Amino acid sequence: MESEIWMGTVEINVAASESPDAMKRAFTVVTMWAQHYDEFKRKSVQMVESHGWKLLGIERAAPVPDDRIFSNDVEDMLERTRENREAVIYGTFHSYLK
Repeated sequence: MESEIWMGTVEINVAASESPDAMKRAFTVVTMWAQHYDEFKRKSVQMVESHGWKLLGIERAAPVPDDRIFSNDVEDMLERTRENREAVIYGTFHSYLK
């Protein structure tokens, strides 16, 4: 099985900037090379835990279609992913409103 570029939305708990002891839910888009969903999940967990965060869930993880056009930010992430097969690239973090 060959690796291909995958993209998904990862939901995490991160330290809240106003109180480092408090956790805050957020999500971001992640891109990486993977062969299947289990590899995407394993690499996502490693990335999240390396920052001291906690993975809450993964949504819409799938290989990136060749014919789809994305926003400039996501296109930049995909280009960086193409250039580094070992990288796990994540975008802007979006937190949930209280």
